[in-house]
Amino acid sequence: MFGKVIKTTVFGSIVILSTASAALAQFSIPTPNIKINPASKFTCDPHTKTYVVKSLSNAQGQGIRCVKFSNGQNLSQTPRISWYGEGNWNGNTYRHVGHAFAKGTNLIGYASDIHGNGEYFNGNFNGNLTLRLVNGNARIRVTGAWNEEWIPVQSTSYKPLPRAKTCGGYFDEYQVSDLTGNRNGSGLRCVLRVGSSNTTWFGNGNWEGNTYSHLGTRGNTGYGASDICKANFGPTCNTFAYGSIKLTPVAGGFNVTGAWSEKWRN
Repeated sequence: MFGKVIKTTVFGSIVILSTASAALAQFSIPTPNIKINPASKFTCDPHTKTYVVKSLSNAQGQGIRCVKFSNGQNLSQTPRISWYGEGNWNGNTYRHVGHAFAKGTNLIGYASDIHGNGEYFNGNFNGNLTLRLVNGNARIRVTGAWNEEWIPVQSTSYKPLPRAKTCGGYFDEYQVSDLTGNRNGSGLRCVLRVGSSNTTWFGNGNWEGNTYSHLGTRGNTGYGASDICKANFGPTCNTFAYGSIKLTPVAGGFNVTGAWSEKWRN
């Protein structure tokens, strides 16, 4: 994806509500705008951890969470975990990006739905999620605006949604090109505003025809990112340590240097 990195190929990859309870949104049943295709084996591995989602309010649906854990201390401005999620409740599709920060024994979560690619749900969750790591990180229980539990798996029968081409209104959206102009390609960056701005993002695109998707966030030593390398997410499969990526604010966006060489502009 990015400048100095050698790419390898692998085979394979809450919901809206308003700010009300996810349970309410989970039970609305209009016809979804995105076709849900037959399932196939899916995993977020090897660089993010794969979870499947179970509703605690008996809503019917299926979804995945690709979760990235931070390194080091739980600082107020450093997410303990970040994640990309997608799926459907009662046939109504969603996808979102979130992160959670330590507060006492729990984590306070923030998330926004990606919208505009045919997703049904379009919600924003500004600190009204409580995440609890159950038995270490064996399960993650989410309450508040959402009511669900994330269960770790090696893989699951799931067919990802089509690749996102726009972020929707709750993100800072940037279009990506090569910083030096030497590579052909383009990309999308959906950067969360809620929780701590310019901290966590979801990105996809292609360099020289090689597609990729990734989840990026900030740790104690700086920014890092991990590719989600399966199915529709793309075959590019790298991970970038915290501190290896530098985002420098410029007019209209960021110049990204270090392990990557990218220009993000709105």
